[in-house]
Amino acid sequence: LKFSRDELEKANGAKDEFLAMISHELRTPLNVIMGYTGLVREGMFGALNPQQDDALKKVALQSNDLLSIVSNLLRATQIGSGEIKAERARTDLGQLLDELKNRYDLPATNGLALNWDFPSDLPTVETDSEKLKHILVNLIHNAIKFTEKGSVTIAARHRPKSKTLRFTVADTGPGIAKESLPIIFDMFHQVDGSNTRLHGGLGLGLYIVKKYTELLGGKIKVKSAPGRGSVFTVAFPYESSLCRESILPAVRPESRIADPWVMER
Repeated sequence: LKFSRDELEKANGAKDEFLAMISHELRTPLNVIMGYTGLVREGMFGALNPQQDDALKKVALQSNDLLSIVSNLLRATQIGSGEIKAERARTDLGQLLDELKNRYDLPATNGLALNWDFPSDLPTVETDSEKLKHILVNLIHNAIKFTEKGSVTIAARHRPKSKTLRFTVADTGPGIAKESLPIIFDMFHQVDGSNTRLHGGLGLGLYIVKKYTELLGGKIKVKSAPGRGSVFTVAFPYESSLCRESILPAVRPESRIADPWVMER
């Protein structure tokens, strides 16, 4: 059967509207569940014994994972419909990375070390800080999730001459097979798609990471091999917030730098 372009667009529009509605409807009860779980754990309705607190901790963790899945589904739907735009503002990169560092303060007993490698003179730039943070959070979260022991290294560099930023998240996890590398950024793709996989999710995280990276005028690359870990690198052209003239029209970063991977040594 052949469908006209109008019919396909109408079907896709209905699908996006349905997914967006479902995502919104799921978020409300999830937030209520998480809110009440937090109140109970804080002792608002009486003291808990260790077993009860442990059970509620698991409820909170699973609810948070489910909320993340729902949020990613909503983001993917908005990306597909073209609703998401970059909202650039002054962003202190050093402060942004310090916030992430504090967020991922892992206990030393879990066998995984987080290494942070970024200079103290990272610039203040014009970018969408929420989307940049989402990119880094997803890459860090994936690295931690798939690396039981070893290390995850988060690095950031900037090159003033080429006005380029580069962020790298490297792990010592199981790595990714060569044949899977070209499709890991596809929507709903999972490296381990079996019913017995250890890690959940819809396979939307890296899809959103790539789309957000492109929205900010950047590119993402990955190097990996089984047993050798993975290295994800995102590179962005940037516009310094300190030297931007407000009377001039905003210049799209990609128009100034054709390829953010071209950086001076």
